Amino acid sequence: MEWQRNWSRVRERSESASAADGSGGTGISGLEKELSDWLRRQCTDYSTLHPEQHRLLTKIDITAETARTAQPPAPRTEPGLLDTALAQARAYAAEYGHIAAPASTVLDGFPLGKWLAWQRRRARQDRLSPTRAEALTMSDPWWNPPWPLPWQQAYHRLRAAATGAHGVAAADLPQGLCRWIRVQQESWEHLHPGQQGLLTALSITPDAAVGERPAPATRSYSASPGLDHARAYAAQHGHLAPDKHTRQDGFPLGRWLCQQRRKARAGVLSTTTIEALTALDPWWNPPWSYPWHRTWQQYRTLGSAGGPVPESLRRWAHLQIAQWDRLHPHQQALLTAARITTAP
Repeated sequence: MEWQRNWSRVRERSESASAADGSGGTGISGLEKELSDWLRRQCTDYSTLHPEQHRLLTKIDITAETARTAQPPAPRTEPGLLDTALAQARAYAAEYGHIAAPASTVLDGFPLGKWLAWQRRRARQDRLSPTRAEALTMSDPWWNPPWPLPWQQAYHRLRAAATGAHGVAAADLPQGLCRWIRVQQESWEHLHPGQQGLLTALSITPDAAVGERPAPATRSYSASPGLDHARAYAAQHGHLAPDKHTRQDGFPLGRWLCQQRRKARAGVLSTTTIEALTALDPWWNPPWSYPWHRTWQQYRTLGSAGGPVPESLRRWAHLQIAQWDRLHPHQQALLTAARITTAP
């Protein structure tokens, strides 16, 4: 949507400029810096854009030839600030072995946590320069993981407690980390291959025992009214991917499910609740972003109903095909089940 809005603003301004001078062209030379930089980024990333984006860019006189001759956008960050940020990131990595720093992290007066969060946001929007991404990757290969950052932070807390080549000494671990390990083992097949690899490096596998200490006590949610409303919703809709504002018989089910996902990813949700929700919907807490899953659910629902699929969902489907190799294998399987494939 951000791309579409920028394109519309460029088109409106160029049409106004051409009408004012009577040139009949698109007149994009007088655009403000923000839109000029956006145009240059489209030229730089032209080969990675969707064919429909190519068609729309042609309407504002941006063609493949134009893209080849365009200059890359000027960097928005002052070199001194960038050098400081990267130096602080390297210093943090040298001390902790990673840069999955909380947003509140401040190092020598520099807000490193907020700066790293901003870099991850830019990377997700495909707006981070390859040079900067490479510099951050050299400090930490998983600085911008395709799974939630809290998972990565919990993993690093566990790694810091690991002992020698024999993995984790569970007898010395806090109960919270023991619970977190068990959650990973129980949901192993839903983890990203990268997450599985990181855990395996600590000798944590689906069938590996976590020491001899009895399983720490977890709070039971068996009497929670949320489960009853979740059952009712799943029986009616066939899934547990509602909007966060959804209410089921007056109960704030959407917010309640958000809380359960947050607890599950933090490793503090009871096994009883996890099993109950998984029985209702195996993908109630997907390892990818929840907005992606909701969009997939909407596409699948409309497609199975045989009705027309909105243009926005068709564009979303084309985008999934374009980035197929970057998706989780289970995402690929879900898309295939919804008849979205890379096959001609």
